[in-house]
Amino acid sequence: MEGFYPPNDELLEKTPSNSRFVLINAAALRTKKIIENKSIIPINYKLSKPFERALEEIYNDKVKIVLEKEEKKDDILKLIAEQYLP
Repeated sequence: MEGFYPPNDELLEKTPSNSRFVLINAAALRTKKIIENKSIIPINYKLSKPFERALEEIYNDKVKIVLEKEEKKDDILKLIAEQYLP
């Protein structure tokens, strides 16, 4: 059986602290920019959906996940809540 593309374990290696939580949230933020047509990166995508493309960009090192400071998950949750909740 063929594995997933991009490979989950390799995506996690490109994420601070190998955190799935950070990976998914970073990909979600990138997806939002892709949908809004802000900063499309010209690469030959293998995948077609915006979220998949965001993961593909992370996998191909076109987008790098960088936390400005070492943040706890509670701090990240607070930042996300402030961004998405009124």
